Amino acid sequence: MRVVFPRNCCALSLILVVLIPVTGAWRSFKVILTNIDFESDDKILEVKVDLQNELGDSKVSVDIKTLEDLDDVQLAVDVGLETDKGNYSTLINRTLNFCKLMKQRNSDPLLRGIYEDLLKHGSFFKECPIRSGTYSLTNYKVDEEMLPSFLPEAKFRFGLQISKPKGGTIVRTTIYGRIDKSKGFDNLKRFSLG
Repeated sequence: MRVVFPRNCCALSLILVVLIPVTGAWRSFKVILTNIDFESDDKILEVKVDLQNELGDSKVSVDIKTLEDLDDVQLAVDVGLETDKGNYSTLINRTLNFCKLMKQRNSDPLLRGIYEDLLKHGSFFKECPIRSGTYSLTNYKVDEEMLPSFLPEAKFRFGLQISKPKGGTIVRTTIYGRIDKSKGFDNLKRFSLG
């Protein structure tokens, strides 16, 4: 027995096959960075940071010049959501060996994913020890696809500290931003439905 599908069924199937991956890529939010604070040990490295917000897109460029080889570097990360004005509730707080993160692909999936995304946007550290030299990150934009789709609309803080294992902070950075759901797919969907 041979089944014949009407042409409009084939056309609908083709449209679904083509568009489902595209609509699956929509996020119902944008990540907007509002401020970056940093301090570094100027005997070890020089850092320049540029944050640009244009048309709802936040892009960060960073120039780093290491003045000495850095061996066995520790990385501390904390992420918090604002609960009250100026008060943040910590969601993630991790400390790990940065060299281990670069060498072992399965060391920490979340931080490894962020690190690999950073590598796509410039010449960044790729091996340990980190050799003295110049490194950069150019026009980095947070990839919303890496983040869970259920994030609430909120202000956040992303803290990053790189230090030597026996003490001594090399660089400390705090990035402030917000999750904005007014520009996402959910808003588009409501607008189009009337």
